[in-house]
Amino acid sequence: GLDTKQKQQILAQLLQTKEGIPISAFHSSLSGLEIVVRYAKDNDRRSFSEIAATLNRKLSTLYTTYTKSKKKFPQPLDVSDNSVCIPIGIFHDRRYAVLELIISFLKEQERLSFKEIAALLHKHYNTITTTYRRYKSKHG
Repeated sequence: GLDTKQKQQILAQLLQTKEGIPISAFHSSLSGLEIVVRYAKDNDRRSFSEIAATLNRKLSTLYTTYTKSKKKFPQPLDVSDNSVCIPIGIFHDRRYAVLELIISFLKEQERLSFKEIAALLHKHYNTITTTYRRYKSKHG
């Protein structure tokens, strides 16, 4: 595994890079975490230990998540639309659900409206607003 210093270096590196997961990857039927893990593994070619450090999650969780996602959705993720990218480093904070972090990023960093976010993520408008409200109530 990686020590704390290595984990912090990886995280700092990731938070600086403008790259991330293309918004179109989130159009699949997979859960947010499954998409993040799949992208990191298949597209970024990261090791499970690197992904675990980045996402602040257990190796076994990620391995299971990845394996399940391959069964559920064998085809590659859609990475055709990278007009907006979600930086993988935002998922380090475990207080929030993956979807909460994606929506807050799109709302606060990308300055998108709830309507635009709903269209980008292929989710109902009410799902977006409810999830964002939940994020804000945790965030204070």
